[in-house]
Amino acid sequence: MSDSRPLRVVMLPCIRWQPARDRYQPGLAPDTLQLDRLLHAQGIEVELIDPGERPRNPLAGRSTLLEGMDPLRALRVALGRRDVDLVISVFEGAALALTLLRPLLRFKAPIVLWDLGLEDRWRLRRWVLDRIIPRLDGIFVLSASQRDVIARRWGRREGVEVIGYQIDTDFYRPAPPAPGGPVLAVGEDAGRDFETMLSAIDGLDTDVVLKTKRIAADRALPPRVRIVRDWLDDLQLRELYAAARIVVVPLHDVANASGVTAIAEAAAMGLPMVVTETDSTRDFIVPGETCLAVQSGDVAGMRAAIGRLLAEPDTAARLAANARRFAEAHFGAAAFTAGFAAAVRRHARPRSVTG
Repeated sequence: MSDSRPLRVVMLPCIRWQPARDRYQPGLAPDTLQLDRLLHAQGIEVELIDPGERPRNPLAGRSTLLEGMDPLRALRVALGRRDVDLVISVFEGAALALTLLRPLLRFKAPIVLWDLGLEDRWRLRRWVLDRIIPRLDGIFVLSASQRDVIARRWGRREGVEVIGYQIDTDFYRPAPPAPGGPVLAVGEDAGRDFETMLSAIDGLDTDVVLKTKRIAADRALPPRVRIVRDWLDDLQLRELYAAARIVVVPLHDVANASGVTAIAEAAAMGLPMVVTETDSTRDFIVPGETCLAVQSGDVAGMRAAIGRLLAEPDTAARLAANARRFAEAHFGAAAFTAGFAAAVRRHARPRSVTG
């Protein structure tokens, strides 16, 4: 007879997740408990253990890599969670601490990594990845391009699974069209290519809003361009999307899954998009169907694509409707959870079978 008890999974995020869960109110933010509920329905119980705060975690408040290392949390898991079926480290910090402790404390539960920073010039992060990639029992990545980078850089193919990306498609949902709204771009990571976008929109007959801190305050801007540098809560961000006519996701061609969040949010909102097609975005778009795709650094191509959506409302509406359907099918909770749960079961500690 097979062991029918629920799978026990410990989740180790790189920053504190519990405060956002405690503050969650339906309708005011994406559902932070949705994945846990759906996994519970599939017989997977998730225990969240956040990194500690100072002084218990001397690395708290520094980079997410360092905060996630939290040595006391790693000891707590290695000594007190020895019977769990799987440990999931969100990004690299917790994985480093646990993989170093594992041989010393004979910790036998499998350890997998959920997402990683591949495009980083920080020597410490590269050192951490060199140490953990060969030692992990599995790696969950967002895109096929990340899987391919891991194969090229570290020669690792076994146990690397593409699980995709999840978004709350009930919170991010279509709003009434905003035909007079601005062209919008959102993003804070180093993979964003706002210089190409600023050159592309210069002279176009449209307002433009850029939600980012990555543009220097003294940078000369084309007319009708507004930059939002303030932090926005989830409702404010959704309102920014809802007011937009078009969303642009301008990117450098980098190894990280840059732009994925903005693509998923805009698609779920049912907005027409212009997206830089890179190795990391190809899993999340269908050029000509869910967006207009342009090449990295192509000012003329981006300008033409934005101009086309401004001039062709029927094309914009078709792309927007397709994007929403794609988001529900690929980023929605049910689809993501099915794949995530299957990956968890493949990597969990083998169950005993008796009888």
